Order: sequence, then C-alpha cells, then structure tokens
Amino acid sequence: MNRGQLEKESERWVKDGVITSGQRVQILKRYEKKTGHPVLLTFAALFIGLGFLTFIASNWSALSDLVKMAIILFFLLVFYGTGAMLYQRRSKPVGLSFIIIALCVFGAGIFLTGQMYHFTSFSAFPFLIWSLAGFGLLLVFKESILFLATLVIVTAGQIYSGSTYQDFYIPLGLLFVAGLGWVLYKNGNRLLTGLFAISYVIQSMVFVFSYGWSYYWLILLFLALYIVSHLPYGQLHLKTFGSIAVLSIFTLNLFQVFLLGYESEDVEYSNFFFLAWSILFMYAVIQSAMESTKFNWIDLVLFIPVFRIGAGDLLSLLLMFAYSLGWLLAGYRKEQPEWVMKGTLAFLITTFVAYFQLAWAFMDRSIFFFTGGILLFILSYFLEKKRRQVKGGEPS
Repeated sequence: MNRGQLEKESERWVKDGVITSGQRVQILKRYEKKTGHPVLLTFAALFIGLGFLTFIASNWSALSDLVKMAIILFFLLVFYGTGAMLYQRRSKPVGLSFIIIALCVFGAGIFLTGQMYHFTSFSAFPFLIWSLAGFGLLLVFKESILFLATLVIVTAGQIYSGSTYQDFYIPLGLLFVAGLGWVLYKNGNRLLTGLFAISYVIQSMVFVFSYGWSYYWLILLFLALYIVSHLPYGQLHLKTFGSIAVLSIFTLNLFQVFLLGYESEDVEYSNFFFLAWSILFMYAVIQSAMESTKFNWIDLVLFIPVFRIGAGDLLSLLLMFAYSLGWLLAGYRKEQPEWVMKGTLAFLITTFVAYFQLAWAFMDRSIFFFTGGILLFILSYFLEKKRRQVKGGEPS
C-alpha cells in the first residue's frame, strides 16, 4: 500500500474508531512521501548534461578561449546550484545526480582548461584537484555515492600515473588513506569497504610495479590489509578488508604456480622485505591467537613467501591446498557452512590449477579435458554432499 492509499484508508479508520488521529499521524510518518520518480529524473538530468557537453565538444575548436571558460563555469554553477537546491528542498537522489554531473563537468573543465592554455602536467596532479573537489563534496553532503565517485577518481588517477609516467602519485595515495580511509572508518559500510579494499589492491600493484619492484612486495601490502581487518578496535565493517586480502593473496599464489619453476626465481630479493614480513607475520599470528575465532591462522598460510625456494610452483600449490583443507576441516568440526563453502571453492580451484599445471604437457587435449571434467564432477559431488551434511540438509 502506497502513501496515497494509506492516507485515504487511515481516514476511514479514524471515522470508524479503529485508530485515533494521533495514531494516524504516527502511522503516516513511517511512510515518507515520495517525490516523483528519482531514477527517471536522474537519467534525464544525466542525458541533458551529456547532450550539452557533446554539443559544446563538437563545436569546441570554433570557440574562443573566453567563451570556452564561460561555458565551463556556466554549466558548473548551474549543475552545482540546481543539485544543491534539489538536495535541500526536493529530492536527495535527484540533487545528488546533478552534483555528480557537476563533478564530471569540473573534471572535464580541468583537462579542457589545460588544453586551452597549453598547460602540461607530467604527473597525476589534475586528478588530485578533481579528487579533492569530490572529497570536499563528500564532507559537505556525506553521501555514499560521493565517496564512490571520489574513490573512482583517485583510483583512475593512480592507474593513469602508473601507466603513463611509471610513477605512484603520493598525494593521491595520502588522500586515499588519510582522507577516504578516515571517512570509511567513521561512516562506512560493507559495500564501500569492499570497494575501498579493491582500490587498495589496484593501487598496491601500481605502487610496486611503477617502481620496478618484484611482485613479492605485494605479499607485504596484502598482509598489512589483512592485519587492519583484524585490529581489536576496528569497526565491524572493516572485516571486509580480510576477505579482499585473502582473495588477493590467493590469486597471487595462483600466479606463482605458473611463474615459479623447480629452480629458484632469478631475482634479487631484499633483506628488508623479510624483516618487515617477519614482523607483520608474527603480529598477525599473535593477533589470530588472541581472537575468539582460533581458526583465522589458516588464512596466514597463504602469506608465506616461497619465491626463493626451489619448486616454488609446487609449494604454492601446497599452500593453497593447506588453506582449502584447513577451512574444510574447520567447517566440518565447528559445523560452519560458510567455512565449508569457502574451503570447497578454494579446493576445487586449487585442484583444477594443479591438474592443469601437471597434466597439460603430458596428455592429449581431449583426454585432458574429459578426465579433468569427470574428476571435478566427482570431487564436487562428494564435497557438496558433505557440505549438506554439515548444514543439516542430510543425515550424516
């Protein structure tokens, strides 16, 4: 029942003596009055803004610099002003859509202005200005969509800096950690935390590879993210960091299976890496031992570096099997379906990778896929049967 129907029906209830007038007011307060169709209006505003920008872009070269600046400022003020007014007085979703469009116009204006006046930046400085504008809007309006917009700009700026200049732009990194990280800690949720962690992983890769470091430094950065997720005084939503960190290090181990051979990797390693890793790893072990859930140490198996040991590909597989079997056994023991599901999925992926790595070079391709499919089908059947037993769907 929508609010209009509720208003009519509640009038009858008051007349019939079912409820009092005061109770009717309290009931209606629970159903906020809707202001049109915000999704349609959001797309309408977006298309109108894009239409104006496309028209201007197609005729951009024919305009003088003064007219160009006037157009940028005009659309910027119109969208910001309209968005702020709608946000305060009419509809927050529609107002935010206009504010996002204004933020896009601001970003486009930065690059267009640089093009007009032949300003060349050999860094991600334009993205820093753009992201600071987004961060300022986030502090004013405190809306998740603005957090996401700023996060996208920061991440895109780091990717641009790494791919174009082979450099990690430190000011953007500081804004990411100190600015967005602080907002996330205070007012975040699981979705924003997950997106923040994904951006962290992307920027970690930019940081490592832009300086020409070996991939194993990512182990250190992913381990730091995992530790943050288990801080004793952290917010509950920050636990999502741990899931992204484990997924990232699991993927890195998959990468190592194909990268590392039976000989040690021919790479110069840093003693500082092992010193820093030892400190963080010991802290993570102690942290895990002090938690109520005593099985988090299983995750730490994946963070053991094997790149300087012979047969690193085999050891990476063993780490992944230890991780998957650890969560399977823990899930069966504690009757936790989520743990069983996690262990099952990891075990299936690891088995497939091991089979692909070991059998691909020695078997006919058709036999390879046929045999692999049968083995995975049988394996998934028994694992699913055991999972159902733990969940209580079948008698054990």
